[in-house]
Formats: sequence, structure tokens, C-alpha cells
Amino acid sequence: MKIIGRTHPGQVRPNNEDAFDFDVERGVAVLADGMGGLNAGEVASATAVAAILGELAAAQAVTVDAVSAAIVAANQHVYELAQKNRELRNMGTTVVVWAALAGSRFVVGHVGDSRAYRLNEDGLVPLTRDHSVVQAMVDQGLMTTAEARVATNRNVITRAVGLDDNVHVDVEEIGHDAGDYYLLCSDGLTDMLDDGEIQDLWRRHGDGPMEALAEHMVDAAVVAGGYDNVSVVLVRV
Repeated sequence: MKIIGRTHPGQVRPNNEDAFDFDVERGVAVLADGMGGLNAGEVASATAVAAILGELAAAQAVTVDAVSAAIVAANQHVYELAQKNRELRNMGTTVVVWAALAGSRFVVGHVGDSRAYRLNEDGLVPLTRDHSVVQAMVDQGLMTTAEARVATNRNVITRAVGLDDNVHVDVEEIGHDAGDYYLLCSDGLTDMLDDGEIQDLWRRHGDGPMEALAEHMVDAAVVAGGYDNVSVVLVRV
């Protein structure tokens, strides 16, 4: 297994509130996109990533329930930290987790609008669904996917880690096929590049080094405007 990540603050924001980390030995990757005033977003994302990796490292085995419990524990860590420090009040973060299971299976868990995708010869397949206002409107037939991409409220999320003392986590166990890659990303990538553009980068650079593919994705988002921090994590089993 190989896991790599790349991040860039973008062209507008002075700081980077995204965070990611991974544990190749246990087959776990985590990405988070923080929010909050001052440095609160950076604190929230880094705290959540560290908490999830720590919880899964301490677990007897990586399972669907263990991933869900790790995200819930991260929520408590971020929430309690915010309550103890006035400057960190109302901080929160998105989270997306990819974790290998036994028997050619894996689990994806997420809260917010950071995404996971599968990449293979068939193209790009979304594995998560945004917890956002515009996604809810799309689901209700009130807005098209194209309209959602340019809506002024497209970054308003309906769930986040750390905003409350409890959180609802979406988790799904999925089968892995030989040759599949996986992409975790913050909305700094998907706001700048649509799924077709990400898929095109995969088709052009997927046969090369993973590091180069990640750099091409981040660079393309920055060149396209880079209005937000951009982070990607790639996993190859």
C-alpha cells in the first residue's frame, strides 16, 4: 500500500486550514478542512486528524464501527477544546477517512463536504455525498448539479466535526478491486475542478508516479483560481 498527500494554501488565503495524515501500516488516511476565526480552523483540522489516527491506532482492529467511533471521538476532542478557549469558539472541521479492512474491503467515513473518490480505468466514482445546503437542494430537485457548483452558498455545510457535542457520521463499507486508486480531497479542489476535469487529470497522469498525479491536481486547482486551500491524499492498495 502507498499513501501520499499534497496541500497548497491557494492564491487567496494567507493560511492553510486543511490538514491530512496517514498510517500506511494500518492502512488509514485522514483529511480535514477546518473553519473558524483566527487560527481556529487550523487547530480544528489538525486536532481532528490526530485524534482519528490515534483512536484507530489504539483500536484492536480497523472496522466500520471503529472508524465511526474515531470520528465521534475527534468531534468530542475539537468541541471540548473550543469550549475551554474563547478564541477557538465555534471552530469546526470537515473530515473524510479512508481505511483498509480485511478481505479486499475498505471503509469511508465522512462529515461535511470533503470528498472521497475511487479512480480506475472506468474513471472517477464519488464515494461520498456532501453534507451541504446545496447538496440538499439538489437531492430535493430544487437545484441542478451545475447550478450547485456556482451557487453563492455552495460552501455552507450542514454537518461538521466540533460544532456540537455530538455528530452524525456517514460510514460505508465498500469492496476493493485490483488497480483501484482512492482520492481524498478538500473542497479547494472540487470548487475549482469539476469531476470531469479531475478525471481527465487521472487519465493523463494516472500511469505515472502518485506524487506527480497529486501535484498536477493541486496545481490545476491553484491555476484555476485557488480561492481556497487545496489538499489531496491518494491511496493505492
